Amino acid sequence: MLPKLKISAFLLKRLERVKQQSSGCLYGVFYGDGTLLLLSFNLSNVGQMNYEQIQHRFPADLDLCGLVKFGDCTDAEAHLNEVIKSVDITDNPILLKCELGTLVGMRASFFVHGKLEEVPYDVMESEQLYNDFCFTRLQCGFYLQTAATPECVAKEMHVLRKRVADGNLVFNVHHTNIYINSCGPLDKRLGGESLIHDLFEAIPIPSYKEAVNSIKKETKSSAQTQLAKYFGTTGCEYDLINIEVMRIQTRDSLARDSPPSPALSIAVTTEEHTIFQVPLEIDAMAILCKNTKLQRLYDVLIESICRALRQFEQSLNENLSESGRLAVPRSHHFYPQEFGHFLTCAYIEGLGDDEPSMQERRKRLHRQFSLPVTRPYFRRANQCHFQGEVDEAPWTPLLNTHIGVRPSAVNDGKEYLVNGNYHYYHYLQQQVQDKGWGCAYRSLQTICSWFVLQGYSNALIPTHLEVQEYLHKINDKPFSFVGSSQWIGSTEISMCLQGFLKVDSKILHVTSGAELPTIASELAMHFQTQGTPVMIGGGVLAHTIIGVDYCVQSGEVKFLILDPHYTGPDDLSTIQIKGWCGWKDMEFWSKGSYYNLCMPQRPILY
Repeated sequence: MLPKLKISAFLLKRLERVKQQSSGCLYGVFYGDGTLLLLSFNLSNVGQMNYEQIQHRFPADLDLCGLVKFGDCTDAEAHLNEVIKSVDITDNPILLKCELGTLVGMRASFFVHGKLEEVPYDVMESEQLYNDFCFTRLQCGFYLQTAATPECVAKEMHVLRKRVADGNLVFNVHHTNIYINSCGPLDKRLGGESLIHDLFEAIPIPSYKEAVNSIKKETKSSAQTQLAKYFGTTGCEYDLINIEVMRIQTRDSLARDSPPSPALSIAVTTEEHTIFQVPLEIDAMAILCKNTKLQRLYDVLIESICRALRQFEQSLNENLSESGRLAVPRSHHFYPQEFGHFLTCAYIEGLGDDEPSMQERRKRLHRQFSLPVTRPYFRRANQCHFQGEVDEAPWTPLLNTHIGVRPSAVNDGKEYLVNGNYHYYHYLQQQVQDKGWGCAYRSLQTICSWFVLQGYSNALIPTHLEVQEYLHKINDKPFSFVGSSQWIGSTEISMCLQGFLKVDSKILHVTSGAELPTIASELAMHFQTQGTPVMIGGGVLAHTIIGVDYCVQSGEVKFLILDPHYTGPDDLSTIQIKGWCGWKDMEFWSKGSYYNLCMPQRPILY
């Protein structure tokens, strides 16, 4: 019986953007009663990495499952036999045939007894992905002792992987007393036939005040999926299970005599006389359907560690060939919005992102995944920041407050929205009494947060005082401006973006609010090409535009406004219901005021 085929909506959008004749590998998850979900692909005819090296970057259980062919490329046949032999998650590898730059005419076929059999497919939208799948994140430590040669590194890493897979490890679900060994879960409530979904009910939600208040406001069904909020990462709605690793010491006589340690520590020796000790901090992920049986979890977690070790081996050997020395690799998790899944890179500590070798690696990744080389995806600044790991702060702004707002109701309109994550800054935050004068400062902070969250900068969000000091430093304002309650406009915003972030801006002038519809198409193009929040100032008021809904035929337009004049607590429902983040029509703008728009431009960076 052939598998049921589903394709992630994220993957379909990526396939649609490929406009060159090429072929590549498909990666998916096989789950349930024989369903194959396609989640990712890479192009095989660019760069130097093969599909195995690509697969090691993916979470465990996201595996090679077939081939994709774009246009009339001729190299697909050359890759076909190799891919078919390498697929081991299904007996029926898949072939996708895509036209260039369109999904029209895309055909999916399974290989059945050496012949292609075309099959239908269903699209899995993002909401269903978040509901049906989750990720595990596992952390542990190793020590590798080896000579500084690729042969010795390969040998000792092979030994280390065998030690990992020998059944001596035990996994603990963080914040619970649930342990999982090679025989299954060690818990009275859960057995091998229990599902991953059952595990969620045993994981307590953090009991700090903010979490309790938040849960009280939510329905029972939504409160059951809080792991994404409290253990997940910025801009990602997948639930995340944190896993700790231990070793069964009773099986290891040496381990019984060693002092206790909360971290796993395995030293692998070598016969070479000149040896180096390299700490390996494993940070590995896996993807699982929530209906997966717990008896599979152990093997998936072991595979996630092995993938991380193979990545480290590759990174160590690449650095050896370039520098002739062993260095410390470290895992960095990324969640490109276009992917809909995590991806992990191992980078050498001390090797900066702007080093030529690092730039070449990232450029190769961009080409492998058919991503533009003008935007950052895999710089360290782009890595995921998981909840609970960042320094605890008394306050964090709301993220992406436009998600879930009421529709604009523009007839036959098309929405053009901010692309990526941002934080909502408004009056009276951080105990700053800026009501009546600080709206443009808050809009600047929102824009800066976008550039930081997208990985363009590691800079801190500037305070009102820092903004004033900078404007005085560049002789735009007198000394008396520093520490005052004087407002700023779009021109000052553009100066600060250049000064703090090295970001250029485009300034648009509109003589009155009544003329704002005339720039609707230009705003739409801005959100399509740049995707950054836009500051708009008129009179003494400033707002942040984060989208437009525009009908070309009728000219009707509404603006998605993030209003910095809000003075209440950071309660999302209040902000959306009261319209502090929402769609505004032409009545929102003053017909007697001129408006200036500061439209930040993405720097060319990868």
